[in-house]
Amino acid sequence: MEYALLFILGTVFGSFYNVVIYRLPRNMSLLRPPSFCPSCGSKIRWFDNVPLISYVVLRGKCRDCGARIPLQYPLVELSSGLLMVLTYWVWGLSADFLVYYAFFSSLLILSVIDLKWFLLPDRITIPGMLMGVLTSPFRETITPIGSISGIFLGFFLSLAIYFYYIRIRKVEGLGFGDVKLLGFIGSVTGPYGVLISMFFGSLIALAYASPLIIRNKTIQFAIPFGPFLSLGCFLGVLLKEKVLSFLGF
Repeated sequence: MEYALLFILGTVFGSFYNVVIYRLPRNMSLLRPPSFCPSCGSKIRWFDNVPLISYVVLRGKCRDCGARIPLQYPLVELSSGLLMVLTYWVWGLSADFLVYYAFFSSLLILSVIDLKWFLLPDRITIPGMLMGVLTSPFRETITPIGSISGIFLGFFLSLAIYFYYIRIRKVEGLGFGDVKLLGFIGSVTGPYGVLISMFFGSLIALAYASPLIIRNKTIQFAIPFGPFLSLGCFLGVLLKEKVLSFLGF
């Protein structure tokens, strides 16, 4: 029963995450106006705003204008519900559970925004770094020193890569938003999280880009790196014991 309640709570948060994903890149208030249909502007009724259920009942369409509701909305709600259950299952009722749920939720929001806009908003990454440092004394999986050193490693390692591409290759191989994202990752997961995010994230990005390279016969195209770093971090955190054991630590 507690897992069911946590899942429902997570989907409710996920509904708000969709608001953030839509409004933050557009510099809109997150609170005003109330939820509305982007196509016709009509206010969404409370019974049409129930996570997951309303999408099924409405068959993925606006009640007023019939415009299709993007699949992103139920997927984000579902992902948030599953994240709530997963983090509770791994860390129990603890500070780590609360921090990791907020952290993974932030990565989820950032990933969707980056996929749609090629943007990683400072309004999430910078406060996220502050959250990572301020919560570190209360957590079991990291110390304040680990959090601060994670920020520095995330910044300086990614800055080195950023300037290498800008100065030597004359292209932007890593966006400055990715630099701040790695600082955020480091603040919550420490140096390990930074390194494993870049390793797994690069492998996943390569697997994603390879078919595009073969099809287009060029490497001159851009892909958002934030979602791959986020997924790499997520996998790295969940598989931390196995990764460290494989490395002999």
